[in-house]
Amino acid sequence: MKVDLEKDLMDMLDGANVAVVGAGPSIVKVKELNEDVIIAADGATNYLVENFIVPDVVVTDLDGITSYPRSLYVVHAHGDNIQHHWKTDLMGRFIVTAQVSPFGGVKLYGGFTDGDRAYLIAKIFNARKIKLYGMDFDSDYIGRYSKPHYKADVPMTYVKRKKLNLAKEIIHTLNRKDL
Repeated sequence: MKVDLEKDLMDMLDGANVAVVGAGPSIVKVKELNEDVIIAADGATNYLVENFIVPDVVVTDLDGITSYPRSLYVVHAHGDNIQHHWKTDLMGRFIVTAQVSPFGGVKLYGGFTDGDRAYLIAKIFNARKIKLYGMDFDSDYIGRYSKPHYKADVPMTYVKRKKLNLAKEIIHTLNRKDL
């Protein structure tokens, strides 16, 4: 019997209050979340699990995640993460996404980073309200939970700044359309 994981996403997110948690420096201020559904963006999962918070959904391109709770995963496949594909063996249920025309079971939800992709998924599946945590678009630092080898927050790089600016614009554009 084929399992429809998109239906599971719809059942979870439709009409729900959703927390989208990124791995920015401010994530360390998150001690509890009271929303109906928690969506973690990649490395934010590690922080949440360390603090006994289990996300319902994990949106990941596999480069930041080292904890594998019993969540529904939305895994973004791209050429830079081929060496991490073994991690899907540690995940129970996952949907594969891409940024190009989908084929087979691959989905296309949009987004550029794990964080804005998580936000888009909440929007696509009709979340009633979305609250962002640890989404530090304008920070001068990359959060230590962004990559497993970071032991502390690190100075923002040019490339990471460009990525976060794109993510910020995607989210702000969607919010403007809701007005």
